[in-house]
Parts: sequence; structure tokens; C-alpha cells
Amino acid sequence: MISFNLPSSAVKKHKTGFSWSNTGPTKHWSHKILELLVFSIAVPGIGFFFFKHDPVGMNSGFAWFIIPPVVFAARYGALWGFLCAITCTASLAYPWLAYSTQFSDLLALGVGTVILSIIVGDYASSGKKQSAQEHAENQYLRHRLKEFSKDYHILKVSHGQLEEFMAGQRISVRQALQQLKPLLTTSGNKNKQVLQAGNELMAVFAQFGAVQVAGLYGMKANNRLNPEPIALHGDMPALNLFDPLVKLAIESGQLVSVKLEAHASETVDSKLLAVVPIIDSHNQLHGILAIKDMHFMAFQQENLNVLALLGSYIGDMLTRSRSIGESRSGWFLAELDNAIRFARTNRVQSALLTIKLKTTDQTQFVADYLGSNIRSLDSSWQPHSASGSNTVVILLPLMNKAQCEAYLQRVSKKLFDETKIDLTHVAAEVRMKQIMKRDTRDTCLTFVNNVTGFGKPKEGKFKRKRKRAA
Repeated sequence: MISFNLPSSAVKKHKTGFSWSNTGPTKHWSHKILELLVFSIAVPGIGFFFFKHDPVGMNSGFAWFIIPPVVFAARYGALWGFLCAITCTASLAYPWLAYSTQFSDLLALGVGTVILSIIVGDYASSGKKQSAQEHAENQYLRHRLKEFSKDYHILKVSHGQLEEFMAGQRISVRQALQQLKPLLTTSGNKNKQVLQAGNELMAVFAQFGAVQVAGLYGMKANNRLNPEPIALHGDMPALNLFDPLVKLAIESGQLVSVKLEAHASETVDSKLLAVVPIIDSHNQLHGILAIKDMHFMAFQQENLNVLALLGSYIGDMLTRSRSIGESRSGWFLAELDNAIRFARTNRVQSALLTIKLKTTDQTQFVADYLGSNIRSLDSSWQPHSASGSNTVVILLPLMNKAQCEAYLQRVSKKLFDETKIDLTHVAAEVRMKQIMKRDTRDTCLTFVNNVTGFGKPKEGKFKRKRKRAA
């Protein structure tokens, strides 16, 4: 795999995935207590100060005394609304002389306020939980949509260039990127692999971006740019780390060029034409492509957009290749931890599917087929079984048990249509588990272990794998 080193902070960010936050106030309990005192004591006190004969508005047509507990319940839930209503009711013990003949009315008002606060708080809490769950699912899907959009634009560019250069039998963008995948997985001599992958990446930029003189540079462990090039194309001089285009590209995570920056200032003190960040969908910077020279007719906005798209797509490929090349189990467990956390905090549904296969000549083919025919947001894993049998474990985020069964039927039909292999004949055991709020990594691994018998893993071992997988 190409050596674009990630900083530790970026690795941590990738392992944990996205930043999921609940909607609504999340203040500390001491702040809530302070607000409780203000709502329940100060507000009735103000009413008593200005309206001594009718401090809570009972004789004015509307008992505004009920407003503070209801507002407090809507903000923080039924429990805090109940406490506010009780405190407000207790505060009536001071101005009771104003209603010496209406004690029963005051008692009824207090009980009604408590009940109303509980009802409002319960509905408000339910609405906030549902909103938080929908927000979490929407944020998850928006991130995946960003990745799918890149895939679509790569396919669109590839199709257009394929039509344009079909007479010369020129390779398409998509084919060139597909050929890069094996090179991005570490195997054998690492230095040789890095050099080969870097040269192939540079060849893609040169062929489809009309780049003539450029250098490909990775990141150091301290999140600084490494001035030593991974690959060069043409007579590229030493890179100036203080070049304004380089600094701006690293800070913004977007392509910058002399043509674009000329609109912002009259002069740009840079020896480069453009800088393309190699950045993935998680905003992790893997490196940059510094361009010193390119074809004159190619230095236009359309071609710059293609270069920016290639940089983003290759950034995603580098992130995915790490998980495949270093630790499939670590990557799977990192995604499993995310699914468990989402279920616990936002009640986002996910399903865990295990398929144990019989030992036949087609077993490994079927296992690989099932592991690869998944959505982009799904994760697959083939743990080593104690009995030596093949087992495929698939994590399906945003799916309930019924949708998981529908997915199994679809993939079974697709397998039979393409290969004439009946999954029911090669599958020895199929189990499904809905990941619930109470689940942990141990309970999920126990479920997998009951099927595979791979043995309960040591926590430290998988933590190390997770770190390498990121």
C-alpha cells in the first residue's frame, strides 16, 4: 500500500466514523437546577411582587402560573418538568393569603400543572429521540451519498472519454482506477510497492489530467507534508513547503490553482500552477499532487474539476485499501462498534447476518461472492472457524430483521441467476441478529462465535487490529 502516513488524530477520527450528536439542549445538571429555581421561584415571585391580590392569575381568566413548568418540561423532559411543577406548587405556600378562600382551587391547579408537565415532557422527549434518530440516519446517508456521487462522476467522466478516444483504444478512467486497487494493498517489498503505486497514481493524473510536470507527496505522522516525493513526472524541482498554493490546499482540503486565486488577488507568488489534495470523504488528507506545468489547453475549469474529483476518489481508495490490506477483522470490528454506538445513542437499527457454508468445491467461491456483493455502507468478514468451515459475517447498517431477510433472498436469487448455485444447498446455517440498544461488542461476538466457533477473541488483539485497520 502506498505510504501516505496518517496522523494519530486522523486515525482516531476514521475509526470512530462520524460525529453523531443529539438534538436539543445538553446542559449540565447544575445549569438545569439553576434554571429550575428561576422558573419555579423567581417567576411566581415576580407575579406576587406586581400583583399581590392575584399573583398566579387565577382570577384573571388564565393561570399563567402553568407556563414555566410546561416550558421546562418541553426543554428537558418529563422528569425535569415534574420537578419544576412540584417546586412551583410548593412556592404557592408563600402567597397563599391572596387565595385564602380558594385553597382547593390552588390544589387542583397544582395537581393539573404536574400532570400537564408530565404529558408535555413525555411527548417532547419522544419527539427529540425520534428527531435524533432521523438526524443520525440522515447524516449517515448523506455521507454515503457523497461517496456515491464521486463514483457517479468518475463513471460519467470515464464514459465521456471512452467515447471521445474509442478510435485510439484509450483506457478509461474507471479501468485505470480499477487497476490501481491491487497496487494499493501492501504485499511483499513495501518500498517497491510504494514506488510502483506512486508511479501508477502519477500516470493516472498525467493521462487524464494532461499533467506534464508534477510531484506526488505524502503526509508525515505529525500531519505535516513530507517534502520527499513519492513519485515525479517530468522535471519537477524541489517542493517549497511554504508555497501559498500548497499551504492553502492543505488548510482548505480543496483544489487551488493560480487561475482560481488570481480572482482574489492581483499577484500570486507561487511557482506552481495548481495543487490537488488527495483527501477522502472523512476529510483525511493523504497527500497532495503539486502541478508545475500542464498542457495549455488543459488548464481550464473543466479539467481542474476532473483533477479534484480524481484526488477525492483516490483518497477514498487509499482509505479502503488500508482496511483490506492490513486487517479485515479490525475494519469489521470498527464498523461494528459504530453500529452499536448508533443503536445505543440514537436507536439506529442495524442487523448482523452470519452464513455458515458446507465444505464443497464451491464453498470459497460462494463465500467471496457473498462478501463482495454488499452495499458500500455494509461490511463483511470471514473469520477463521474452529472446525475449518467457511463462514461469512455481514454487518447491515440501517436494516431491521425483515429487511435483512429480504436482502438474503435477493442475494440468493442473484447468486443462482449468475452461477446456478442454490444458496440453500451450500449454506449449513444462517442466523440473523438485530443490534439493539443493550448490545455490546461482546454480545455480538458471542453471537458470531456460536456459529463459527472461532473462540472468544482477546480484546487487546482486536484493538491492535483496529488501530492498523484505520
